[in-house]
Amino acid sequence: MQLDSDKSVSEWRELMKAANAFYAENRSAQAEMQYVAALRVAEKFSSAEALAGETDEKQHELKVCLAKSLNNMAALYHTQGKYSMAEDLLQRCLELKRELHGDRHMEVAINLHNLAALHSARRRFDQAEPLYKESISIREELLGEMHADLVPVLQNYVLLLRRMHREEDAVEFEERLRRIESASG
Repeated sequence: MQLDSDKSVSEWRELMKAANAFYAENRSAQAEMQYVAALRVAEKFSSAEALAGETDEKQHELKVCLAKSLNNMAALYHTQGKYSMAEDLLQRCLELKRELHGDRHMEVAINLHNLAALHSARRRFDQAEPLYKESISIREELLGEMHADLVPVLQNYVLLLRRMHREEDAVEFEERLRRIESASG
């Protein structure tokens, strides 16, 4: 039986809209239920069998929906302290985003930052640092070295460096942050 991908995407959007609203209201149990339902729908319409009859453009759209589901579910689990569950979802999301966009894309940089922040929260500093560096590198390549979108990643990287007791490095990146903020502000 062929899935009606447009109907499925519409259902997915409604579930994500409800989940995001619950999340914004700090109603995590309700948000989780909606995110899980949305993820199930996205996984169904993104399966190899379901994608087989779709155009390349439609396949891309459906995989983007799956990536959004994985990311949002991971964000919820991160805020709930369910780090292992969040990590698994973020890893899947990163692999999918690399498949969709290639290695040097803003979506990949965002995902790397999210995964780095998760590793930092888990005190896995040695795993977080290369992810922060890669995210920064991609952003610099795409946006330039003084772009305001570097600020959140650099701020988190400075915190990581301080947690690793690398004050000299932290100060260097803090100075860079100030230059970016004053140029943007």
